[in-house]
This record gives sequence, C-alpha cells and structure tokens, in this order.
Amino acid sequence: MRQRIDVLAAFDNGARNPRPLRFKLIEHGIKTTVNVGRIKRAEYLGSGGVTRIEYECETCNDGRAIDYKLIFFYRECRWEIEV
Repeated sequence: MRQRIDVLAAFDNGARNPRPLRFKLIEHGIKTTVNVGRIKRAEYLGSGGVTRIEYECETCNDGRAIDYKLIFFYRECRWEIEV
C-alpha cells in the first residue's frame, strides 16, 4: 500500500539527493510523526535519468523494528511511503 506523505529532509552540501529525517503518516485518521531510524539502502530508478529515489528504511518502535520504503519523485518533488 502506498500513501502520499509529508517529509522533513536534509540536503547535504554537495549531495544530489535528499536525506529523509522524519515524516508524517496518517493512521486511522490521526497524523503521526515518525523519525527515520536508519536508511539501509538508496536506489536511483528511472529511464532516461533519475526519476525517483527509493529508500529502504528501518525504525524501532516499542522495541521492534519496522521496515518500510520511502519513495522520492525527483521531478515532482513528492514523497510516498510503501509499507
């Protein structure tokens, strides 16, 4: 399932891609802030140039690890989450 989300990201000096720090997710009608714990992998995808970047991330919540994928659409400057 994919959902469009708001993300706070940092653009490091000289880096070509943003680094997600935290995002807001709507669960059961309530907006929740989630901190990005660890970025396992970042993959550049698209034909004819980079059209999106997929980040495989992990966050610890109540002692258990939750894996998810954040997708940044480069040209639209839009974020989605896939759980």
